[in-house]
Amino acid sequence: MCKKWPLFFVVMFLAILPTPLMGSIIKKPPVKPVETSYHDLECSEQDRANIHIIIATMAEKGKLALLFQQSALREIGAQINHVHPLKFLAVIFKEPYLKSCMSYIWDDYFKRNGFLDGLGPSLFREAEKGKLDLYLEPFAKEIGLQKEDLKPYTDVHDWENLVLYLIQS
Repeated sequence: MCKKWPLFFVVMFLAILPTPLMGSIIKKPPVKPVETSYHDLECSEQDRANIHIIIATMAEKGKLALLFQQSALREIGAQINHVHPLKFLAVIFKEPYLKSCMSYIWDDYFKRNGFLDGLGPSLFREAEKGKLDLYLEPFAKEIGLQKEDLKPYTDVHDWENLVLYLIQS
């Protein structure tokens, strides 16, 4: 009789352990992500101010001054990582001063590449998620352009010529 007790506890212990079969019995429907409209995408006044600081500093400062301010600019950039790249571009191209700053950034090879190194991956990531095409029309309207004018660039992920088109528009 004593030998049966340990066997009883082993059987009971095994009975209460979760098994792979138990996990397959209970099915939960996948959680569908909530679609956020373009106008509801986050871009606070502080985000706009940070974007203004980054673009104005890049345009107004020379390469040596930017080198000394690099860590501060990266810190400010980290604070706006949550801003959708089209919202980021809308802040720039809706404000005449920032739009004019983009010409100075674009004319300098190193500044242009630094700008694209920050913007390109986020545009690509959003394109892969299908969020770029979803938001392209309201973005275009916000900056006074047509979606059809921007789509050829976004379809082939040509971020450099997209930004150049925005500067020249």
